[in-house]
Amino acid sequence: GTAKVAVRTANLRRIVYTFKGKEHRVPVPAVAVLCSLVGVVGGAYGIGGGAIIAPFLVGTLGLPVYTTAGATLAGTFATSVAAALFYHALAPCYPHLAVTPDWRLGIMLGLGGAAGMYLGARLQRFVPARAIAWGLALALAVPAARYIIGFF
Repeated sequence: GTAKVAVRTANLRRIVYTFKGKEHRVPVPAVAVLCSLVGVVGGAYGIGGGAIIAPFLVGTLGLPVYTTAGATLAGTFATSVAAALFYHALAPCYPHLAVTPDWRLGIMLGLGGAAGMYLGARLQRFVPARAIAWGLALALAVPAARYIIGFF
C-alpha cells in the first residue's frame, strides 16, 4: 500500500507528523522566516522559492522528499501567480520599462510544470528518496555553476 502522513500536532510553534513509521518535526517560526527571506530573494530575481526551500527542508530538517515535494511545488505555484499578477498591475506605473509578464510563455511553462508535477507525483514512489535528493542537488548545482562561471 501507499505510505500515509499522519499529523500529530499542528500549531504556530511546530508541526509534528509521522511518515513510514518515523516522526518528523517542523519548527514553524524558523520555516516562516526562511520562506520570507526566500520570498524577498525570489521576488527580486524572479525565481521560484521551492527550489531553495526544498533542499533546506530535506537537508537541514531531515524531512522526507516524498512529504515536501508537493508542498514546495504548491508554494512555488502560488507565489508565481501572485508575482505575475503584481508585475502586471505594476506595469502601468512604469510604461518605459518591460514589466508586464509574458503571459503566453508563462502559461506554456506552467502547463509543462503541471505535467511534470503530475508525472513526478505518480513516479516518485518508484524512485528511492536518495536518488531524488541527488537529482535535486544536481538540478540545482549545474545551473548555479553556469551562473557563477558566467558571472566572472
